[in-house]
Amino acid sequence: MKKTIFLIFPFLAIIGIITSCSKANSKTDSTEKFSTLSVEANKATVEDAGIDLVAVLKRMRTIQTVDVIVNLGDIISSSNNSVLTKGSKLFSTLGIFASTANGDTRMNDLFKSLISPKELTQDPQSIKEFWDNNVGTYTWDPVNNDWTIVLGGTNIIMKFPSSDVASTNDATLTISGYAGITVSNPLDEDYTGDLPVALNADLKIGSKTLITYVFSANYSSDGIPKAVASDLTIENYKFEADVTNDTKIVSVSYKFLENDAVVMNLSVTGKGLFTEANYNANTTTHTETNTYVSDYIWNSDTQEWDPVYSTYTDEWDETEFEEIINSSTVEFQLSTIALRGDVDIKGLTDQIRLIQKDRDNDAITSEEADNQYAAQINKFLNLRIVKISSNEILAKTEAYVVKEINYGNVDTYINFRLIFNDGSPIDLETYTNSGFGNFVSELNGLINDINSEYDLGIETVDYKK
Repeated sequence: MKKTIFLIFPFLAIIGIITSCSKANSKTDSTEKFSTLSVEANKATVEDAGIDLVAVLKRMRTIQTVDVIVNLGDIISSSNNSVLTKGSKLFSTLGIFASTANGDTRMNDLFKSLISPKELTQDPQSIKEFWDNNVGTYTWDPVNNDWTIVLGGTNIIMKFPSSDVASTNDATLTISGYAGITVSNPLDEDYTGDLPVALNADLKIGSKTLITYVFSANYSSDGIPKAVASDLTIENYKFEADVTNDTKIVSVSYKFLENDAVVMNLSVTGKGLFTEANYNANTTTHTETNTYVSDYIWNSDTQEWDPVYSTYTDEWDETEFEEIINSSTVEFQLSTIALRGDVDIKGLTDQIRLIQKDRDNDAITSEEADNQYAAQINKFLNLRIVKISSNEILAKTEAYVVKEINYGNVDTYINFRLIFNDGSPIDLETYTNSGFGNFVSELNGLINDINSEYDLGIETVDYKK
C-alpha cells in the first residue's frame, strides 16, 4: 500500500479535467468581474491566446539546441558503450523536449519526464554505486564510432560534435551533483538502492550554455516524495515541474515559459487526507463467484452430453476517493487567459451517490436523475474563463440536461454550456464551431511544416467555420 500517494496524482489530473468543463456559483474570486465586451470580442481573446501558443512552438523548433539533442541521441544510439543511455532520466527528458519542439509528442510528456524521480540508468542495483563507478570524461571518437573514456573526478562529462557536419567535439554535456537517499521504494520493490535527491546538468557549445537542468526531491521514510522540483532551461525556454505533499494537501504544478513570460501553466491542488491508513479505511475488497460450463461428459443412460459446471471468483478493490481527496482547485493558463475552477469532490460525490441510489431503486426516472445531477454539478463545481490582465470573466460554464427523441423514446443526457455577462447561454459545440478560424489556420500551418520537414503524417484539424 505504499503506492497510495502515487494514485492521487493522476486522480488530481482527472479532477482538473472534470473541473475544466464544469461550473458552480460558490467560490469565484471576489476581485473577478464579468467582461462587458461582446461574445465575439471575448472569443477573439481566447483565439489570440491559442495563436500565441502556436507562435511559441514555431519559434521553439528553430533553436539550436534541438539539433544538438537530436545529434547526441544519434551518437548514443550508435555507441556500444555509453554511460548516458536512452533510458536515463536526463536523456529521456531532453529527447522528449526535442520531440515536443518538433511536434512529435505532447507537452505533457515532457512534464511527466521532468517530475518522475527516474534513475540515471535503466536498471541499476544502486544509482550511487553506478555514479561513483562512472564519473569521468567521455570523448566521442568518430573513427571508432565510440567513446574514449577516462574515469575519475566528480562529474560525468561528455564531449561530442554538435551536429552531423561538425568536425570537432564542440559540444559538452556535464552532469554533476548527484545525491541519493536509501529508503523504501514504493515504485519498485525489487530495487533496494538509493532514490535520487539531487542532480544538475548543463550543455554547452564552446562557452555558450544551451541547457541547464536541476532536479531535487525530498522523501518520507517510506519513500513517498514529499516534494519534487525539476527545472529544465533550454536557451530562452524554461520548463518547471513541482509536486508537494504533506498528507493533507497535494499540489502539482507544470509551467512553460518563454523569456520569463508564462506560455502555459497548469496547477492543481487537492485537499484531504493522503495516508495509507485513510486509503485502507476507505477501500473495500469485493468478491463475486460465477459459474460456467467447463466441460461436457457423455451420459450413457440419457444418451446426452451432460454439462460440467465450475466456478471462479473475481476479486477487486473499490476506493471511495472522495474520502481521500475532499476538494480540488485548478488553474490552467494559456498565454493571456486562464481557466480557473474548484470542485467540492466529497460534497458532489455524496449527492451523486444518493441520486444514483434513488435511480437504481426506481424512486426517480432517468430524466429526474439527470436534472438532479446537473443541479448538484452546478452547486459543487465551478469554472470560469478569465482574462488575466484585467481579471475579467469571459464566460462561466453550466451543466444542463439535453432531451432527445429517438424512435419515440425521450432520452436525456448532461451537457455543458457557456454563460456570458448578459446571462445568455451558448452550448460548447456552437461556441467552438465558429470564430476560431485564424487559430486553426496557424495550427494547421505548423502541422504541415512539421510533416514536410520530418516526413510525418500528422493530421490537420478539420474545422467548421
